[in-house]
Amino acid sequence: MSLIPEIYSGITQEELAEVEKMAGLFFSPEDICLAMDWDQEILSFFLQSVQLRELTDPICKAYFTGRISAEIELRQSIKQAARNGSNPAQVALLTFQQNSKE
Repeated sequence: MSLIPEIYSGITQEELAEVEKMAGLFFSPEDICLAMDWDQEILSFFLQSVQLRELTDPICKAYFTGRISAEIELRQSIKQAARNGSNPAQVALLTFQQNSKE
């Protein structure tokens, strides 16, 4: 899946920034396509790219950039709450640690 389809030719940098923003708010690829008013063909290619983590796909790259950036912020907040003595945050941080060993 290395070739970007012609259907992406009309997608602008502003739209990619909007995808990144929505992904950072943890919207699904389906919801993002719906909000962007993109057709089923773009959705199908986008879903396949996400499943394969195909970062040569500009929409997929924007999607993962947004999600990972938001997750970094979230985990930093959880880490700070854990440092401040929040037991649920400490448990969440330990879960992140255990999951990272897999």
